[in-house]
Parts: sequence; C-alpha cells; structure tokens
Amino acid sequence: MSDLLKRETTFHFIREIIWLLITVTLIYMILLPVISKIDYIYWKINAFFIFIAVTYFRYAITFKSLPFLRPSWIRFLLFTINLSLFIFIAQNEQKLISMADNFYIEDFGFPRVFINEISKRDLFKYLYTELVFFSTASLVTLSAFQIRLIISYWQYYKHQANMLLED
Repeated sequence: MSDLLKRETTFHFIREIIWLLITVTLIYMILLPVISKIDYIYWKINAFFIFIAVTYFRYAITFKSLPFLRPSWIRFLLFTINLSLFIFIAQNEQKLISMADNFYIEDFGFPRVFINEISKRDLFKYLYTELVFFSTASLVTLSAFQIRLIISYWQYYKHQANMLLED
C-alpha cells in the first residue's frame, strides 16, 4: 500500500472520528435539559434520532467524498437496512409523541428535582419539540440518503451502459 493511500485512509478515518465526537457532543447538549430534570427512560432512542439526523444529513451532502460508500455492496446493504430503519424510527416517533400528548412525566422517567406545573409545561414543550424535530429530521434525512443511493446506482449503471455501447 502506497504512502499516499495510507495517509488518505488515515485522514478519512480521523475525519469520521471527529464527526462522531461532534455528533455525540451535540446529542449530549440537546438532551441535557431533559436528563438534568428527569431520569429519562427513552434517552437511547432519542439520541438515535439525533444521530441518524446528523449523520445521514452529512452522508447525503458529502456522498462522493466518503470512501467507505464506494463499494456497491455497501451501498446496497445500507439501502436495504435503511428500509427497515425507516419503519423502526416512524414507529418509535409515533409512540413517543403519543406518550408526550398524555403529559405525564412518569411516562418518560422519574423526576430528579421537584418540578412545578410551569417547569413541567416547559419541559414537555422542549421534549415534544425536540422529539418531533429530530425524529422527523431523521426520517427526512434517511429518505434523502436513500434517494442519493438510488441516484448513484442510476449514474453508475448509465455509465456502464454507455461504456458497453462504445465498445
């Protein structure tokens, strides 16, 4: 393996690690107002919504510069996994939003501090807005990434067909 290829691979690996750290920091900052007030039961699925929204947005925008998406079998695998992932996210979004409509803190976790009615209303407003935004954003970015995968297949096979016609 050439020195240039090693440096390029290292660069892409470090870039992905940095993006992962940025995403984890963003998840923590977004969930902090909730987890500081209650023992949030659904923090994992909520963090997953944020992770998918940020990561798939980045993947859809920087598709051509991601070296791990070059093999067609990886793109096909991601495409098929994303179909099930879409249904999983939509089901969990519906479940959490219907629970937020009940307006019971105990549905989401035991309070860490005393929460009066005004604080409870503000907490639920924040939680509801955050849940709706990031769960919907994850569905939209997942769909955008799926469309980007379809376009890449179409471009690849169009190029292959043109090469065969030229021979």
